[in-house]
Amino acid sequence: MKLKAMIREEVQVKAKSIIVEFLGDSKKQYFEVQCSFSPYQKGMRKWDSWELKIRFESEIFTEAKTGDKSYFTHLVCDQAWEHSSLFGVK
Repeated sequence: MKLKAMIREEVQVKAKSIIVEFLGDSKKQYFEVQCSFSPYQKGMRKWDSWELKIRFESEIFTEAKTGDKSYFTHLVCDQAWEHSSLFGVK
């Protein structure tokens, strides 16, 4: 699915993920999005808006002692297009 998001934290040179707020989220939540590319080399910067093609990946962790399961959902981005930056709309 394609979602518009604003980058909310500085993107580090070696980062493989970004912290974003999805535009239109009334709760203003921040999410970590794993990237299959280098977000720094793609030019992602704090406060820029991007359209992200997001897919979900599930991870199941089983506690060795109890056998209880925990489920984690990861957001993964394979493609991104800059929507706007501090310098104007693209």
